[in-house]
Amino acid sequence: MGGKRELFGVVGFVAVVGEPVPAAARRIPPGVAALRDRHANHFGPDRLAGESLASARLVAQVRLAAEVSAPVWIVGEPGAGKETVARAVHSTGRLRDRAFLAIDCAGLQPYLIESLLFGHGGLSESDRVGTVYLKEPTDLPRDLQQRLADHYHNQPDMRLICGSVRTAQEAVAAGALVPVFQTALSALEVRVPPLRDRLDDLPRLAARIVPNRPIDAAALPVLRAHSWPGNVRELIDVLTAAAAVSPTGPILRDHLPLDLRVRADLPRAQPLKPLNLDAVLEAVEKRLILLALRKTNNNQTEAADLLGVFRARLARRLDALGIPVPPQPPKPRKKAEE
Repeated sequence: MGGKRELFGVVGFVAVVGEPVPAAARRIPPGVAALRDRHANHFGPDRLAGESLASARLVAQVRLAAEVSAPVWIVGEPGAGKETVARAVHSTGRLRDRAFLAIDCAGLQPYLIESLLFGHGGLSESDRVGTVYLKEPTDLPRDLQQRLADHYHNQPDMRLICGSVRTAQEAVAAGALVPVFQTALSALEVRVPPLRDRLDDLPRLAARIVPNRPIDAAALPVLRAHSWPGNVRELIDVLTAAAAVSPTGPILRDHLPLDLRVRADLPRAQPLKPLNLDAVLEAVEKRLILLALRKTNNNQTEAADLLGVFRARLARRLDALGIPVPPQPPKPRKKAEE
C-alpha cells in the first residue's frame, strides 16, 4: 500500500491499515459497524434520489444537514433507511474523511457502549471517527443519555446523528429521552418517508438492490400493490430472494413471493363516497314519522306518543321536513241517547 494509511472498517472491528489495532477498537462488538469509504458518492445523497416528491424532499433535507455541523435526529419507520440517510449526511459533510461509526443501542449492553465511547482510549477521543450514529438512543439509560448530551453538545471534531422511530419531542413526552438530549442533540430533524409514500421510486431502488436485473413490466404492478410495512428493508429481502430464483435475466412476476402476487390480483375496494350525516339523519327521521302516522291513521297526537315526543315538536318536524300535514281523522260521533 506504499505506506499510505487508510481507515477501514466492517461490522465487528475498526482498524487503520498498517497500524496496530487500538485497544478500544479491539473491543468493538458485533453490534457496531464502522466505515470510511474513499468514494463519498457511494453513500451520497444522490443514492437517495428518486422519481417521487417524497424522495426529493429527503435529498434536500440531507444536503442541508450535511452543510452544517449540528447534531441530526433522523425519524422514520423501521426499515425505511435511517442509517443510509445518516451515512449520506456523513459522506458529504465536513468530516467525511473520517470514519462513520454506527451503534445499535438496543443490541448492545449500555456498559459496552459507554466503554467503547468513553473508556480509556475510547472512540470519543479519537481523531479518526467523524460521525457516531446511534440507532434508537431512547433504549439507553438516562444517565448515559445525559453524558452523551454533555459530551457531543457543541463538539466540533465529531458529529452525533441519532435515528429513531419517534421524534425527539415524542420520546421526551413518553419519558424515553432526557429533555437535555432533545435540546442539545436534535437541532436538525430529517424525516425519512415510508416506502408506500414513494412507490414511484421502486424502479430506481430495484436497480440499486439488484443491479443488471431489470424488473419485468408485469412484475412492477405487484410491487406497487404491496403496502411494504417493512419498507426498504422488506424490498431488499423480496428482490434478493426473487433474484435468487433465476440468476440471470429480468425479475419476472413469477419470481416474486406468492402472497404478493395473490394480493395484487385481489379487486381493490372502491373508495367510500362521502356521506352527508345531516341528510342521512333527516331521511331516517322522515321515514319514522311517516311510519308512525300510517300506524295511527294520521292521528298526530297518537303518532307523537308513538314516537315519544310532544305533539308540538312533531308539528315542527313535519314543517321542517316538508311533510304535508295529513288530514285529521273524523272524530266518532256519540250515539244519541234513546
